[in-house]
Amino acid sequence: MQAFKRFYYDLEPDAQARAIEAAMSQALAVARPVLAAHCEVAQRIGQRLGLSEEIRHNLGQIYERWDGKGLPRGLSGEDVLPAVRLITLAQDAIALSEAVGIEEMAETIASRADGSYEADLARLVSANAPALMEGIGATVDRETILALEPDPPVTLDEAGCDEAFLAIADMIDMRMPLTYGHSRMVAQLAEGAGGQMKLPATDLRALRWSGCIHDIGELVVPVATWMRNGPLSVRERDAAQLHAYYGERALASFGREGEAMAALVLRHHERLDGSGYHRKVHASDLSPAARILAAAEAFQTSREERPHRRALSSDAAASQLRAAVREGCICPDAAEAVLSFAGQPSRRTPPRPLAGMTPREIEVLRLIAAGLTAKEAARKLDISPKTADHHIQSVYAKIGVTTRAAAALYAVEHGLVRPGETQT
Repeated sequence: MQAFKRFYYDLEPDAQARAIEAAMSQALAVARPVLAAHCEVAQRIGQRLGLSEEIRHNLGQIYERWDGKGLPRGLSGEDVLPAVRLITLAQDAIALSEAVGIEEMAETIASRADGSYEADLARLVSANAPALMEGIGATVDRETILALEPDPPVTLDEAGCDEAFLAIADMIDMRMPLTYGHSRMVAQLAEGAGGQMKLPATDLRALRWSGCIHDIGELVVPVATWMRNGPLSVRERDAAQLHAYYGERALASFGREGEAMAALVLRHHERLDGSGYHRKVHASDLSPAARILAAAEAFQTSREERPHRRALSSDAAASQLRAAVREGCICPDAAEAVLSFAGQPSRRTPPRPLAGMTPREIEVLRLIAAGLTAKEAARKLDISPKTADHHIQSVYAKIGVTTRAAAALYAVEHGLVRPGETQT
């Protein structure tokens, strides 16, 4: 009901009531194919992630119920898998406890034994409701999740992470037909542009992965907001612009391993002149990778149709991106790298790597700017101290400094490292 109210927010009360009534009358017919699609997509994503056949089977039933009133197949009783029965009951118990309190929730669950829920399971939950709900409102952090992992914990190598991030990208984009494949393309453009600008391999990986999940924060915003064919309300606009923040917070669960991605996701709508969102930072806060991701996202989005506008051709999208460069919004080097990778004819000198530094020299600069000695940087990069010192001297010559302090300032000014940031 609340979702329908949000969708029809701009109608007069009587017209809104009629629209909601009509929508509710069609809800089941609409929900059945939607939930069937959810199940099929979940199973496909599970297969791509290497989940077991048992887990994928459960994903295919996730909306089914003990009493046969679930969707999309209307399974009932023992045909509904045990894990699905438990998850369905747990979801209802949490919702009921938030609405009416734990005691009344327990009574409601008990009254539905052998109706909505398996009798023995309903009685078990009802009898132990206070203990089961203890701590239910506590923050679920990274440590809590990892503590629940079975031994030995399963980790992904880089190839496995690539597939996982692509799966997340596809799940984000499939909420709306207009965005199918959007995140994949942003990731490809960003990584390709980073390669043209000779960024270190760690930056290219961060661009690839953050490109895949840059819109994960959009999941917090109702689909109706994104599908609005007209101006957004102030509240809707504020919520939409905060999706970069929500994405950054989602990545906090990765711990230190997710810091580089989180920093990029947080900034993917920021602009050099401070006209972006949501923090409205300026050029000094935007690393080369952040500038590339912003340019890649802007270019790709303009080539896709949205409810309020038609898609641009690649040529027109390139012209629009270059106009943003002239206005001081988008980094010229980042824009040209994106457009060059996308096959657009270059109108200016190809972007030159930062001060002509090699990817290895950029890595060394970051480390010494973060306070590491030449020997520590060498150990970190698995090179000899002599080689590290050679890189340091080359960096000094290319950026025009003679001291570590000046090199550190250069790194901060160009977004390569930030105060208080350490290198792991």
